[in-house]
Amino acid sequence: MNESRFHHYVPRFYLARFVDSNGGLWVFDKETGRVFRTAPDKVAGENRFYDFQELRTIGADPQLMEKQFADIEAEVSKIMGNWFDLLQSHRIVEIPPVNREIVSLFLTLQLLRTAEARILLIQFAQALEGELEKYDPEQDASGLHMQLLWHEEFVNKITKKIKDSIWIFARNDSRQPFYTSDHPALLQSFDSKQWLLGPEVFEYGMYIVFPLSPRWILYCKDRKAWGAVAKLDGLVSPVVFTIDMVNHENSGQIGRSSRFIFSNSTDFRFAQEYLKDYSEHSDPDRKRFV
Repeated sequence: MNESRFHHYVPRFYLARFVDSNGGLWVFDKETGRVFRTAPDKVAGENRFYDFQELRTIGADPQLMEKQFADIEAEVSKIMGNWFDLLQSHRIVEIPPVNREIVSLFLTLQLLRTAEARILLIQFAQALEGELEKYDPEQDASGLHMQLLWHEEFVNKITKKIKDSIWIFARNDSRQPFYTSDHPALLQSFDSKQWLLGPEVFEYGMYIVFPLSPRWILYCKDRKAWGAVAKLDGLVSPVVFTIDMVNHENSGQIGRSSRFIFSNSTDFRFAQEYLKDYSEHSDPDRKRFV
């Protein structure tokens, strides 16, 4: 059986959009403060992260989910590659319904598949420990995560919510690049003041914030709350981004990531300043639910 060992929970094709001119990805480790350069295939993953041994016990491939992710990523890589071609010379990106469906599923899974998502799931289950006698969610982390990712009704419900949203592209021409991280798909509250925990895509007015590259970002906005901007669906936003606006989006990548921030630049001064004010976000083992 052909098995992969290192499983990415942030795809390599995506991280490759954030490399420098020599193909290197710059990494800021929130826990240690270290800045280093590496290749996109060396980060944002863990050995056998999607090996679900429960599948082996029933005669199935324990890496079935990892292979399903690879199939989706191959399709999305082509779709987003076409987006970048269009964004270079157009202010509109034509998104056929089938492509919107595929990318919506990709974004749903990106919300749910990371190490950070697994930690959130464990801590949420621990918060219910009074109702779950003699159950240790940490010991069942892999099984819990598998059940979430293969909960068809739940995944489909989130996918539909994203698909039905208003999709707006925005360009960053400032000197500050967009960061990404080991948990790149984020949820912002309606008032743009709070980065939401977990897949709270059903909160009124929420919107998804997903950096596509150091220069481009995608917003998927709840159509009921953001109907006034529905005319921008598939278009490039006319808003001119300032450094402060870029760093507002970067703050989410810093605060909601597990440990690692990624950029095409060595300059992580904003991340360092942010963590002086919110030092608790430097700890990978911090409590997410208070």
